[in-house]
Amino acid sequence: MPDVRSVSLGLYVGIGARYESEQEAGVSHFLEHMVFKGCEGWPSALDIAREVEGRGGYLNASTGYEATSYWVRIGARFWKKGLHLLSNMVRFPLLDAEEFEIERGVILDEIAMYRDVPEDRVAQLSGQALWDGHPLGRDIAGEPESVSALTVDALRSFHARAYRPESAVLAAAGAVKPDELVEAAATYLGDWRAEGQRPTFDPAPQTLTLPRYRLQIQNTEQAHLQLAAPGLSRFHPDRFALSLLHAILGDGMISLLWQRLREQLGLAYNIGSYVNMFADSGSIGVYGGCDARRLFKMLDEINLVWRHLQEQPLDENLLQQYREYVKGRLELSSEDSAAVAAWWGGQLIYGRIPPLTLDQALAEIDAVQPEDIQRLAQQLWRPERLALAYVGPLESEQRLAEWLSGPVPA
Repeated sequence: MPDVRSVSLGLYVGIGARYESEQEAGVSHFLEHMVFKGCEGWPSALDIAREVEGRGGYLNASTGYEATSYWVRIGARFWKKGLHLLSNMVRFPLLDAEEFEIERGVILDEIAMYRDVPEDRVAQLSGQALWDGHPLGRDIAGEPESVSALTVDALRSFHARAYRPESAVLAAAGAVKPDELVEAAATYLGDWRAEGQRPTFDPAPQTLTLPRYRLQIQNTEQAHLQLAAPGLSRFHPDRFALSLLHAILGDGMISLLWQRLREQLGLAYNIGSYVNMFADSGSIGVYGGCDARRLFKMLDEINLVWRHLQEQPLDENLLQQYREYVKGRLELSSEDSAAVAAWWGGQLIYGRIPPLTLDQALAEIDAVQPEDIQRLAQQLWRPERLALAYVGPLESEQRLAEWLSGPVPA
């Protein structure tokens, strides 16, 4: 990207929360935290922060269910120093025992913080309802009990087994020449070796188990809910149709849920949809909050929107508007170096070889037809496939369970 003056570097590691046993739940997230506490060449968190933030850059990381990513965005003059730091953080974290105990308290506070936020708590409960005991249904940060029981030796062992060169991807975008990047990568990553056997994960469950809901009854001002169903895997042939279905349903202010429930009926301040895709499964869901007295009205209206998509194909002109919405968002992101690096690195870490170019993705979106959206809506959103999560005041759990038993006609 010759017109920018920075470089975005992403180092992806193909390990995440679904690779963990129940006893070590949260170890991937804990390890992500600990690499920021010191590494070879930068022995403290302050040393690491000064190296990047001291030059006006950004340094961050995130843990998912199937990958962990580490990011540096820094001025072009310092990209090699940024890559050196990023490589050492991932390969040679100090994992100091004293820092480990300090960070344990931070992570337990983080878990407690998200459980105190109803919007976050209902998302956690939705995962539990949908995946029921499977690692995909666990909080990525782990449970307080599992995090409290982790040891620094377990963390070191997990790092040695899980952080491996054959399941890692380096992505870069910005003011950097490819041949210089390859040379620097060979210097800082070329002798990377792993120990032991790489962790594996269990397949995602194919059917829901009863009960298909999780509730947290509490005296909040709002009722918070998520309705979810199993979705599609990451490279499913219908994945581009799914991205369009998501946009039509609840991805912005022109979506059907937003226009119906917020603009027309005033039922909710916050309403939308979401999609998750994994190697062997996925999820699609609707989230929102409303006055608890309007809970069942909101649930009914959500299903009316779905029913509309199921009963007849979307008008071609309207579908074209949503095609342009999805394509436009991709095109806008192509001007941001971090998003460009994520486009290529994200595809590679999850096994898309060769990765799609932006133009190829735009063509796939243009190829989606109204009948594809209708078929997918019919396939995904059926009574026996729905799971519900709820946080808020509730007079009758039985009524909620009865609603879930048959809200959408077969």
